Amino acid sequence: MITVLRCVVLALLFSASVQAETTAPDQKAVPAAAKPAPAVAKASVAKAPAAKSPLVFPQGSGVMHIPLAGVKKPLDVFTYQPVGADETTPVIMVMTGVDRNAATYRNDWMTVADQYHLRVVVPHFSEQDFPGAAGYNLGNLTDSKTHRRLPKSQWAFSIVDNVFTTLQKQGITQQKQYYLFGNSAGCQFVHRMLTLLPEPNVKAAVCAAAGWWTLPDTDQRWPYGLREAPVAVSQQQLNDYFAKPVLIAVGAEDDDPENRLLRKSKQAMAQGTNRLERAESYFTTSQQRAEQNNTPFNWHFMDLSDVGHSGSKMSVFAAGQFAWFEQHNAFHL
Repeated sequence: MITVLRCVVLALLFSASVQAETTAPDQKAVPAAAKPAPAVAKASVAKAPAAKSPLVFPQGSGVMHIPLAGVKKPLDVFTYQPVGADETTPVIMVMTGVDRNAATYRNDWMTVADQYHLRVVVPHFSEQDFPGAAGYNLGNLTDSKTHRRLPKSQWAFSIVDNVFTTLQKQGITQQKQYYLFGNSAGCQFVHRMLTLLPEPNVKAAVCAAAGWWTLPDTDQRWPYGLREAPVAVSQQQLNDYFAKPVLIAVGAEDDDPENRLLRKSKQAMAQGTNRLERAESYFTTSQQRAEQNNTPFNWHFMDLSDVGHSGSKMSVFAAGQFAWFEQHNAFHL
């Protein structure tokens, strides 16, 4: 019996010795519960997009950077509002001349905006993003390289309307419509916008001293008329344009046939030899088309004495007209 017990003890001692030899000195036994849990990949948590800062209409003069759907980068918009202006103040959209000098046009409106209590908004259509006459004067309707029609959201005409809609959605203005002014190349922009863009949010417009015009009929080929225009214009759309309050203005001394910026093509010369003649021709032709279609014609024509080709003088004139229209729902003729 004693011999058996000795054998068992010796066997246990031998087993313990083998276990000690097969365990590395730095690998001490760790209780199962104390072993570190296997690394688990951190779940990727989608971050909520940063909240967009609300637009703010600057006090006095300033610049807004307005993001627009369908447009690659925000549009720079030069602004001015007088002391005490708020979301109920009338909004004037001002289109620049050929130099695209939005800051200058904004500055030209500051004194009259104070006088008549108006908010001024001047979109800046840069030469880089809206190149040449096609990109600005003609509304950026087609791609300059492929000549294919661009999506409506990229038309310069639509962008102006969308700027105002954005101001509405942001609560910056409670006005339902805006006033629209353009001088020279800006007038080219304005009359084509009102011709080609369906139902713009325009209350009334002053279009001053365009160098040449797109006549509201299909007798002439685009861009001097609507034949083969990139955008189809229905008769109802023209009727709506004729019925909108529009004041065609030009300086009585804006009659220089040799002005370096005056287009001299055969089709432009058929409209007249200078800006005064061409403005009269455009107004008369439009009036005749409205009469032929038995539709209301709510336009007026004014030539301003002692005024040549001047954006600043036309801005002062237009401001007074819009202020009067706001009070009397008609131009001051």
